[in-house]
Amino acid sequence: MSCDLPASRRSIGSMNNNAILNRRGVMSLGMAAVALPFASAQQSTQQPTQQPTQPKRGSRQDLELVRTIVTAGHSDANIAQVKELLDRDPKLVFASHDWGDGDWESALGGAAHTGSRAMARFLLSRGARIDSFCAAMLAQREVLTALVAADPSVVTARGPHGFTLLYHVASGGDVVVADLLQPHLGTQPKAYTSALSAAARDGHLAMTKWLFAHGEVDPNVADGMGRRPLAVAISKGFKEVADELRKHGARESD
Repeated sequence: MSCDLPASRRSIGSMNNNAILNRRGVMSLGMAAVALPFASAQQSTQQPTQQPTQPKRGSRQDLELVRTIVTAGHSDANIAQVKELLDRDPKLVFASHDWGDGDWESALGGAAHTGSRAMARFLLSRGARIDSFCAAMLAQREVLTALVAADPSVVTARGPHGFTLLYHVASGGDVVVADLLQPHLGTQPKAYTSALSAAARDGHLAMTKWLFAHGEVDPNVADGMGRRPLAVAISKGFKEVADELRKHGARESD
């Protein structure tokens, strides 16, 4: 028996097959249309982002020169040396040295905590950036008043080697600025004792009296060089300061 289908049925079958193929083609095109933007988006996200162009910089400053000028900045006697260094590289006036554990110090910072006024003024004349510690040592009352008014937390900030702002104020000898700081010093009870070393070293009698009147002061605590306030005052010939220290139990040594 023949299995041939009538021509009409063969035609219908062909039409059905074509329809199926056409539907498959449309579905394939649709899936491709969906996949194409997804693939493009994926490719775009995988492309490396362009890094911003970095400005060309010169060579870094010589670290030994930085250490030299910072060390020299601690004394008025070294102004000629500092001038020579700055004539060689004026930007050294901005340089800071890390003494370790993040203890950064500039030449101006060294001048500020040692009470080296001539050095500080020279560095400022060469473009050094003044800060609260230098302003306090130079007794720049208006500057300190403005800084405290802007943000009282400046009072408890610490400078190089951990010296407090009150220490620098004591070196400047301005009791009006000390009065300004006093309400904010509750969190630094030892600040008065450390500041006594600066007041005695620089011969500020009024500041020495102020420290004893406003804080708990131990007059026999040595400074970073191992010197007691009374011994320093005597060595520098500050007789009135030495007498005031003795009134509060100060001794030259044990």
